[in-house]
Amino acid sequence: MTRLTRRNTLGLLGGAALTACSPAISTSQLGDDPFEGGIGGTGIVGLMTGTGSVLVNGLRVEVTSATRIFSANARTNDTLLIPGRTLTMLARARLGRFEAKRIDIDDPLTGVLLRHGSGFSVNSTTLHGADSVNAQVGERVTVSGIWQADGSVQTSLMQRTSSQEDSVSGVLEGSAAEGWSIGQTPIAPPRGQSLIAGQFVVAKGQFTHGTLQVNSLRFGRFREGGGTLRQLSVEGYLEPVSNAPGFRLAGLGHSFDQRLQLASFADNRAVYFGPYTGRFVARRAVLVPEAQGQRASLLRPADGKSSAASLSGDRARTVTTR
Repeated sequence: MTRLTRRNTLGLLGGAALTACSPAISTSQLGDDPFEGGIGGTGIVGLMTGTGSVLVNGLRVEVTSATRIFSANARTNDTLLIPGRTLTMLARARLGRFEAKRIDIDDPLTGVLLRHGSGFSVNSTTLHGADSVNAQVGERVTVSGIWQADGSVQTSLMQRTSSQEDSVSGVLEGSAAEGWSIGQTPIAPPRGQSLIAGQFVVAKGQFTHGTLQVNSLRFGRFREGGGTLRQLSVEGYLEPVSNAPGFRLAGLGHSFDQRLQLASFADNRAVYFGPYTGRFVARRAVLVPEAQGQRASLLRPADGKSSAASLSGDRARTVTTR
């Protein structure tokens, strides 16, 4: 998972490039607001860590009667919003609070749970952190979690599903000549379908003979409102790429500003915050533990607060620029 086409990655978030990245902020200047007072639409990609509104990436986001919730691109309700779920959220800041405008449930994998060595896999993609699953081998499951640099998934939630359609959601890799894959799942697109590596794709079909035979594709992380994004928060692991700044977020396709210095975060799981100007100008990173309970505790805002104290405490680290 090392190739990335910058031109196409910009289209994943739907916004036009605006200005060059801002100067670095010293640690002493990191205030309580993880977005540094920015205005405009807020994009949030991460794992739900708690209830009491929706807690994700250390933010408390309110779900209102106007919030639209989608799963598999179909309207659903808030009963599916449970801790561990993989969410893509378009929100707005209003009167010191975050309100969700649209929430998409983007589970990385749906398919048959199989044994893989001493662990498990779905659609040929290895699952980590799934040692105590509440499903049996051979059952159909949906898997929430975070993509890792090697194309595996760090699992946060696994549930049985009645859906008979297999799917994988992540960054497209490969070429027509070499073959296509998302994570460790080989995919065969419909005949005549034009694909470009680096796009975020939701591919659905039937996984058979080691390949997902795709019958439908959906492109782009933010299905609407991408052009209004001015702030971004994303949880993930970094993976190396050849283009500046040398890293991207594994399986997510978000393109960092080329002047960011990210090497010090290369071996860590983190939540990143910053402006979006056509590229992600991450200004702060909060390192988070792998243990789900510890992560939820660290990222839980106090009652009445819109963001966790850890987003501006000792855990918050400045992302410097060249």
